Amino acid sequence: MPDSFVHDRDVKRLLEILEDAHELDADDLFYASVLDEISELVPADQVTFQVNAWHRGFGSLVEVSSGQRDQYSIQVEDIANDPLFGPDGCGALSAVHGYTGVTCETDAGSTGPVHELIAFMSPLGEFDRRSLFFRHGGPVFSDREQDLLRLARPHLAELHLRRVSEQRGAPRLTTRQWAIMRLVATGATNAQVAHQMGIAEGTVRKHLENVFVRLEVSSRMEAVNMVFPH
Repeated sequence: MPDSFVHDRDVKRLLEILEDAHELDADDLFYASVLDEISELVPADQVTFQVNAWHRGFGSLVEVSSGQRDQYSIQVEDIANDPLFGPDGCGALSAVHGYTGVTCETDAGSTGPVHELIAFMSPLGEFDRRSLFFRHGGPVFSDREQDLLRLARPHLAELHLRRVSEQRGAPRLTTRQWAIMRLVATGATNAQVAHQMGIAEGTVRKHLENVFVRLEVSSRMEAVNMVFPH
């Protein structure tokens, strides 16, 4: 009987995966390494991260299948009649605005059932975003696996936002450094950042020191202006 509980070791491994995120190529839509490693925690034959603009008639995705990475676009004629991905299905932008959670379903494939675990994320401007896990045959996704994806979902959305920022020329920072800098940009002190993030004030100070070195700046204001240019 599969384990139905998320354990501390699962959360620890998930945090390691998210913290170590890195892109493979400069034009990557998303961190394929993250998808590949999360599929170790949530076993799947295929994992994708999609960014779609149905009203414009296209979608883009990065896909990891058996360790192989691919990235491509979907044209509207390819998905217009698909009940899941099409503009009239549950993947429509209007539907995603009303639902940002995790769902599991099973479709009848040509060679047997295909189990799908889908994490819908909050829209980014006019684009809707989601991550999909496909399992061909075998058991349905367990409660534990669904809960793990629920935990990962907001972080995956955050990683995509970070990737977009990097592609626009923003500096390369770790996930934790980005989180700290967002709070610093609001005027939060080290003590306030530590309280909100549940870490020690000394840890915040050390992260900021590393950010200053990476950005080659000497003050919080300089760092904020470089990370979040107007």
